[in-house]
Amino acid sequence: MKACGVAFALGLLATAAHADPAVIASAAYPEGLLWHGGKLYVTEMGADRVSIIEDGGNTRQFWEMPGCGPTQIVPFGPTGFIVDCHLGRAMVEVTANGTTGRRFATAPNGTPLQDPNAGTSDGQGGAYFSDAGIFDLSAPPTGRVYHLSAMGVMTEVVGNIRYANGVNFDPATRTLYVSEHLARRVHALTLDSREHVTSRKVLIDFAQVPTARDYSYPLAGPDGIALRQGLIAVAEYGEGRVHVFDRDGKHRNTLKVSMPFVDTVVWDGAGNLIAGGAFQNTRPPFEGAVVKFTPAEWEKGP
Repeated sequence: MKACGVAFALGLLATAAHADPAVIASAAYPEGLLWHGGKLYVTEMGADRVSIIEDGGNTRQFWEMPGCGPTQIVPFGPTGFIVDCHLGRAMVEVTANGTTGRRFATAPNGTPLQDPNAGTSDGQGGAYFSDAGIFDLSAPPTGRVYHLSAMGVMTEVVGNIRYANGVNFDPATRTLYVSEHLARRVHALTLDSREHVTSRKVLIDFAQVPTARDYSYPLAGPDGIALRQGLIAVAEYGEGRVHVFDRDGKHRNTLKVSMPFVDTVVWDGAGNLIAGGAFQNTRPPFEGAVVKFTPAEWEKGP
């Protein structure tokens, strides 16, 4: 999610593969798609709620908190979840039945969290989450990524990021993928068991991707990240594009969606690539949509 009140993006670029994804649901600034337990969860920043998208496109409210502005839901603890409250500036625990639990609003150094944005499971009951920072091209790099254990212990993993956005984690390789939105690149960080970074590289640089090199929205950049065996998908906020890469960063495909502010992607259990985002980011409740690309659609080359 990006701070609201930014001018609407015009003139979307089109050097991408053209498919017609099926619209599976409408939502108020959809973010934070999660496929979990055979269900598709979506956070609605514009409605202060987390919903479950059911067959037929209906949405069912799972949880809500006024002022939260949720942008991600992540499995947390034995059976529950943790929600990024982007507007509420906190991480909030939620039980499996949608009951609000603990609230984490303070960084390890004692300062308040800035604006939690994206999150991902660590595979052991805890979660990684991005604390975005200032969404301004002239601002210093204030974004950070933290680890939050199921016991509630928070550890800073990495800082000095120019707007920390999408994150995802591969437990098998202990690789943490991080979108540095305003630098238009995605990092791959290798972590040890104490959450220390042992190696780091720029995996994807949009300036080197032919279908992402040109952009018209000044604050366009990589947002949500999805992982699949051997693959990584990245939403490009502000340009209505979803890019698919090999895990080594080699570009495979670019897909267009009708929502300029696409911010979240996930693969479901059937291999469909789901994407969500808003049509505009200036007027609440920021109407948006969730769309689906079948494997035959997202696997096509440009």
